[in-house]
Amino acid sequence: MKKVCLLAVAACLTFAANAQKNVTFGVKGGLNIANVSNTSSDATRTSGFAGGLAQIEINENWSVQPEIMFSGQGFKYNDIARREITGAINYINVPVMVQYYLIPEFNLEAGAQVGIKVGAKYKRNGDSNNVNSDFTTADFGLGFGCAYEFPIHLGISARYMFGITDIAKAGVANLSDGAQRNSVAQIGVFYKFR
Repeated sequence: MKKVCLLAVAACLTFAANAQKNVTFGVKGGLNIANVSNTSSDATRTSGFAGGLAQIEINENWSVQPEIMFSGQGFKYNDIARREITGAINYINVPVMVQYYLIPEFNLEAGAQVGIKVGAKYKRNGDSNNVNSDFTTADFGLGFGCAYEFPIHLGISARYMFGITDIAKAGVANLSDGAQRNSVAQIGVFYKFR
């Protein structure tokens, strides 16, 4: 799986290198509001995301934007004793979004992403337990969103990503029956180097 991710990133960078005059690089970060389906979760985990982007212009209305982001995801719930438990699952995500510009400053986007888990912990009452082995290494998802860029190359974005992969390994305790998939709403800011 890691080889597939690296190959996808290499292909995007190669394409970007061949179309340098139409490529804009930038940085992006913001707020994640995350949950995982079928976890008895009654609250979301709030965390953040940050990373880089490369926008590849195809024509004046269409572009492709691969990104590489650190993303804090997971869930929260209350156990039987009403103690809050946070499941913190962190990823390096590589979304590739196709963007359509309705006007030069505003776009709608849709695409897919692959995520590689870099850590997973349960946190309760100040204690933390490593649960990396409870979750799969890779996560695949689809998403859609929009963005507005101001004339100073600074912009705001909103995106919703939903997982299509069951991220829980079979037979893991403390997780309910049924497929467990990530869902993340993101609100962010970006800056493009032009």
